[in-house]
Amino acid sequence: MSDERDPPLPGLWLAEEGPEQDVVVSSRMRLARNVDGYHFRSRFRDGEGERLEQYLHGVLTEVDPSFTYLSLADTPQTLCEVLFERHIVSQEHVTAQHPRGVAYTNDGTTSVMVNEEDHLRIQVFGPGLDLETLVANVDDLDDRIGERVDYSFTPRHGYLTSCPTNTGTGLRVSVMLHLPALSYRPDNSRPGTQGIVKVHNAAQKLGLAVRGMHGESSRAEGDFYQISNQVTLGRPSSQAIGDLLDALPQVLLYEREIRAALLKDDRTRIEDTVWRAWAVLTNARQITSAEALSLLSSLRLGVCVEMIDGVGLGTIHRLMIAMRPGHLQRRAGSELKPEDRDIVRATLIRDTLLGTDGN
Repeated sequence: MSDERDPPLPGLWLAEEGPEQDVVVSSRMRLARNVDGYHFRSRFRDGEGERLEQYLHGVLTEVDPSFTYLSLADTPQTLCEVLFERHIVSQEHVTAQHPRGVAYTNDGTTSVMVNEEDHLRIQVFGPGLDLETLVANVDDLDDRIGERVDYSFTPRHGYLTSCPTNTGTGLRVSVMLHLPALSYRPDNSRPGTQGIVKVHNAAQKLGLAVRGMHGESSRAEGDFYQISNQVTLGRPSSQAIGDLLDALPQVLLYEREIRAALLKDDRTRIEDTVWRAWAVLTNARQITSAEALSLLSSLRLGVCVEMIDGVGLGTIHRLMIAMRPGHLQRRAGSELKPEDRDIVRATLIRDTLLGTDGN
């Protein structure tokens, strides 16, 4: 087990290459599980949460000795923020006060949250669209944990969960998409004006949800969207995955067709958007995270349509994580005021894009 005083950070898997990555940034599978004989987290009795965390800590390090395990109550806030920004834990898991923890692999592609909304939230991630690999990985980890833990399960309802919307398979499968063309709205007559509405409508017909970058209740900043299944009861896992795979080809086709149409009919405006983003990102002396994400989104489009060379998607994805508040403060080694973060963020982005960042 790793030393909790100086734990290794999970790897930046998002910076790796993946299939269909011009549109599909990343994929995730998450299973919700609860331990039989314990109350749901919202109904814990005195000391029950602490006992369960200690028990699951032992189980997880036995399942995979390479796991780093952190009890979040004893973890510095900045490190908790870094884990959130790398999608290892949820925002709710960071801000909660009850006994809770997380186990994660060194490469950052797997994490298990303990005592989040459910006793266990098992997650696997990958760059681009690669659901077949992820379902094999999450099923394997689920089986290995299930060999040591009695899950709350009934033949009629499947896996029992704190929220009824997760009961059944307990599976949430999601992909993060970059849809700048479908979101493009220079005026009411251009292609893409109603594109996101079409995506929402098509997803809804298949029982899918469209949300922002960090899932439920989050906004779609920088034209990044998550599409995931909503129904887990009465549907096998294969159907949830199949529904998503049925919807994605049309979304990818829409986005690519509109990118091509915009480049043909409005190339100067697209070039101006992309190169203005480059100019600001490589010259700004202070920049907020929201503005930086919006400009990195435009730059990402420029890379995908081969308008900009010398910068890869991996660099942009790395910056999308490294420029977040937790990462900036960990890099600085101290807590930073928002205005100071804006200065450090601008320097990091400039140095990275211009090739002068030694880290």
